[in-house]
Amino acid sequence: MQKLTLTALLFALLQGCTAERAYNAAQSARLNECTKIADNADRARCYDSATQSYDRYGQGQQPKPKD
Repeated sequence: MQKLTLTALLFALLQGCTAERAYNAAQSARLNECTKIADNADRARCYDSATQSYDRYGQGQQPKPKD
């Protein structure tokens, strides 16, 4: 998977891509890897993660405010 992901990211960067395009390229590679997981529950979690939108991903990366 790493080789495919790196290839996809390199291609995207050469195309002058945005962070969102790079994210989408990596997610496509990850979806492909999900198909190789035998356990149904693990495969479902993989698909859920791999189909997460860039916006939702970005929201999860925001620092949480301190109380």
